[in-house]
Amino acid sequence: MSEVTSSNTVPAFLTKADIKGNEEGEVSLVNGFVQLYYHESILQDSVRADFIYADAGNTVNGKSAMEGLPIVGTEDFTLVFEDNNDNKLEFSEDNKNTLIVNKVTPKEVDTAKMIVTLHLVSEEFIRNEEGLSHINVRMDGKISDHITNILENFLVTEKELDIEETANNYNFVGNNKKPYWTMNWLSKFGVPKEEGEMGKTAGFFFWETSEGFKFKSIDALFAQEAKKRYVFNSSPDGGDNIPPGYDGKILKLDTDYRIDYQNKLRMGAYGTKLIV
Repeated sequence: MSEVTSSNTVPAFLTKADIKGNEEGEVSLVNGFVQLYYHESILQDSVRADFIYADAGNTVNGKSAMEGLPIVGTEDFTLVFEDNNDNKLEFSEDNKNTLIVNKVTPKEVDTAKMIVTLHLVSEEFIRNEEGLSHINVRMDGKISDHITNILENFLVTEKELDIEETANNYNFVGNNKKPYWTMNWLSKFGVPKEEGEMGKTAGFFFWETSEGFKFKSIDALFAQEAKKRYVFNSSPDGGDNIPPGYDGKILKLDTDYRIDYQNKLRMGAYGTKLIV
């Protein structure tokens, strides 16, 4: 089994958590910090974070941050933290990746303080919902060029782009679709230039990390040397005997084989009709 040291169990260290009001004012929420959940996934279009803090009521001119700024959504949020493996993530204006307050959820409220959760997302996630960002033009050429065009000219991002070149062209009309939807739709048709062959590839993944946006083929990802290997074999050894070639065992696997035929009919799985 892999060794667990004392440093692996130390929580991440928060160094900066500043929120800027939509009109004016900026305050630090580090002193009221309670908990932070950061989410980043290859299956997720945007990074997101849940920042939980205690609002004691004297943050801005004798008022709480909720009332003093006020916090109503779409505020810029600067977040800097470091985990126990010395990985530092910084979301700031200097890095052009400031987070945006998408949702505000007050939890516990009493006479002394209020516990508030700020749901943070990337700026492109918000811009994706705006009408001006919708794809309303025809695009011709390589799929990888379409992804770059959408990110730069429709989502207007200034973040780092890591776009793997595709071998095939795909022409389409945007039909006023949202950028994220369009890029995920295009991902299915991409053929990688280096690791692919027409008709024998698995498509692409589109996702965001703290470093920027990535568009990578599934074939190229699997062609890499594995960072870690895990196995699920249901053996009752408690994980002590790991098969050769693996770094650890998957201890639990949850599957869902439930079938709801009525719901499939309702969603049009077996037939649809378009009335215009």
